[in-house]
Amino acid sequence: MNSTAVTPTKPEETVRQRVIKDLMRLGWKETQLRWKPEWQVPDTPHDLTKRERGQKYAVCGSADLVAFADDSGEWYALQVIFEFKAPDIAHGKAQLLRYLSNEPMAKMGFWTNGSETLAVYKRHQSEWVFVENAGLPHPTDDLTQPPDAPPTWNTMRQPSEAELSGALKRLVATVVVSDPHVVRREDQLRELLHILLVKLESDAVASRSANRDNPVDFRIYGDALTKVAITASKVRESYKEYFHKQRTRIFNQSDREELFLSDDTIFAVVAELSPFRILGDDVDLLAKAFQIFRTSALKSGEGQYLTPLRVVRPAVMAMEITSADKVIDPACGSGAFVVEALRQVAQREFPGDDEAYHLVKWANDNLYGVDKDDIGVKLTKATMVAMRDGSTHVLLGDAIRTNLWPAKYPKLGQELGAPTEKFGL
Repeated sequence: MNSTAVTPTKPEETVRQRVIKDLMRLGWKETQLRWKPEWQVPDTPHDLTKRERGQKYAVCGSADLVAFADDSGEWYALQVIFEFKAPDIAHGKAQLLRYLSNEPMAKMGFWTNGSETLAVYKRHQSEWVFVENAGLPHPTDDLTQPPDAPPTWNTMRQPSEAELSGALKRLVATVVVSDPHVVRREDQLRELLHILLVKLESDAVASRSANRDNPVDFRIYGDALTKVAITASKVRESYKEYFHKQRTRIFNQSDREELFLSDDTIFAVVAELSPFRILGDDVDLLAKAFQIFRTSALKSGEGQYLTPLRVVRPAVMAMEITSADKVIDPACGSGAFVVEALRQVAQREFPGDDEAYHLVKWANDNLYGVDKDDIGVKLTKATMVAMRDGSTHVLLGDAIRTNLWPAKYPKLGQELGAPTEKFGL
């Protein structure tokens, strides 16, 4: 008589299957959950960047179950990490902290052995909130855990490339697309960009402040009951002020002084970005983040291509641009080449704050960027303004088809003159 051995089910597998069923009863869709294969957690920040680029990376472990903010299964949409293996709460906490530290987009960790539970929330300044005997999260729960004290320039941190690009991808893919007020993709990107301009201005003001321990403007306001409405109201006010301040330099005629996204969407953007300095010492970081918007706005068949940022810096270095040169990028995209040219001239010739006037004068007289994509032009202008204003000659239009200039892009003719007059176009 033949007998077939039955492999006993491991205790953690029993717990996992029970939790999956409970999560689905709470409203999580099966497409938002992943447990087979288990989620591979990167070992280091460098491995996180490798994963984002689609390269092989080292792992520090495999999470028993993960939940996403949408159906994409992408790392930037990661919402909750679950663990069931550790025998007690102390070991479970240690495992969650390790995984949460290596997964910057995850908002919460949850451990249970079937009888005890522990929820771990991330605070914005690398602090943790622990809740024992916690219930399972609902898909609509607000997992935001703002810091006890308002963020300042000194307490905000410079994100890694993967963190910032992941945060922006998450916002584009899971937050703005669900906004009830703005449904067209192009409008969603434009509105999200407008909130980013408020963040950029807040960073610029804070970085120049005599007291960098003062609270920054772009942050979460209010308490648990009022934070969404108050934060959205503050951002709307800040955007209105910025719009009128920079109206002629950055914005298009079709732009308005209002933000059209819902309060919930505006709050989600602030919660995602407020821990970071996006205007830090690494200008490349800002350009990389902005390229996400340009990429998202591309339409198939338009023949638009983005130069990888790892190519931009050495290419500009090879040209050895000085303040005696005139520079034009006729398809500037989100401004990587013109921003890098400004940065390198500043570094070589005008490094001191007392020399800023000379840098700005060179930029306003000799640095030009043109692109037919209004989002790319606006991003370039905003970056140049935040650095040291060289936005005067960042222009919307088609630099190649000069026959369109008189009727469609009259400002190109006004600023650049005849096609062969300045640059030999």
